[in-house]
Amino acid sequence: MNVYLILILLIFAMIQAVVIGYYGEQWYLGDFVKMDNDDVKYIRSAWNLLDKHMFVYHDVNQPTVFIMPGYPFILALFMKIFGKIDGLIVVRYFQGLLQVISLYLIFRICKDIFNEKVALIAVLLNAIYLPEMVSAGLILTEAVFKFLLVVLIFTSIKAVKSKSFYYYALGGVIWGLAILIRPTILAYPIVILIVWMIYKYSVKEILTRTLLVLFIGITIMSPWGIRNFVVFSKFIPLTLSSGNPFLQGTYINYDQTKDPAGYKTSSNIIENDKIEKETGIKRLQQDFPRKPLSYIAWYTVGKSYYFWYVPYYSKDVFGIPFVVMGVFHVMLLMLALGNIILYRAKLRRESLILLLIILYFNIMHLPYFTCSRYAYPIMSFVIIFAANTLYNLIKARNDGGGPLHFKKIPLQ
Repeated sequence: MNVYLILILLIFAMIQAVVIGYYGEQWYLGDFVKMDNDDVKYIRSAWNLLDKHMFVYHDVNQPTVFIMPGYPFILALFMKIFGKIDGLIVVRYFQGLLQVISLYLIFRICKDIFNEKVALIAVLLNAIYLPEMVSAGLILTEAVFKFLLVVLIFTSIKAVKSKSFYYYALGGVIWGLAILIRPTILAYPIVILIVWMIYKYSVKEILTRTLLVLFIGITIMSPWGIRNFVVFSKFIPLTLSSGNPFLQGTYINYDQTKDPAGYKTSSNIIENDKIEKETGIKRLQQDFPRKPLSYIAWYTVGKSYYFWYVPYYSKDVFGIPFVVMGVFHVMLLMLALGNIILYRAKLRRESLILLLIILYFNIMHLPYFTCSRYAYPIMSFVIIFAANTLYNLIKARNDGGGPLHFKKIPLQ
């Protein structure tokens, strides 16, 4: 293994351990009395799983289908082994370990697509991108989901290139587990379908591998669907919680002061989700015909802007202010965009998976409320393209000793 890679990973792991140990207990987003944020609700959900064997979220006495079960079950597992309080500490270090493994896999992905030097730059940029440190210390889904996504992309590249049923089976397992954390990844096979067409897979190859992956993914998801049917007497494959983010997304620039929805809420979470969806649809039916261009711009450029414009950096690390990380974040986006637009290096077909997953996440969030938290899991892939641009800028400067020359090279 590359000695520089080992050094970066070790330093990253040590600094992250210090960050988790120093800030961990200070980084709760919610209040344990008010239960007013996701982290404390996840923790309470895990406690309830251990005490009452009931999966809850908003109300400790009411079973929920508001969230996916994956993360609360992970919390409950660590609490079962280490205790309800100490388990939270161990979870943070577990998430830190996942971040280190993710960095290594980013190196492998980038090395396969570009070269080892670009991969080292990508790992270094990821290591100093402080949202990586913050995510490990928060009791939220980000670190686990990001890890599963990186593993999924790594496995997908191997599967597409080799056509191996082993890698497709492994991909199906990772895909199913990722859905149990966040359902956003459900339609990921569409990305692979596009890649298959580029790689000129035959119809038979597509069908056999599709059936394999779907069978494995559905098998992993089926206990959750069965539980929902038993508890709620209806088929609920994922969650019933998209009403609120969908309704919020109907307000241009999220400004609800000029045109409040004015709908009646329900104490029943499932019924409330239905009401919010219907209210959002009514708003679009009324307002879109009056301001079509404004809404088209909002549901494309506007929400994409909110998705990308700032880093997911809610807590300062060692006093480094948000503005510093914000500037660094924008620089990474500009470098990545420069690479994608100018084809500054030979873009192999494998890089299309990265481009498509970035585009996939952007598009999947457009119907709803968008923010930097949802873009965070794919920033590592953005950083890969930024690293390639930076490598070529340095190389052009060193080779030419003068102005940088951009050379377009078509996709192979």
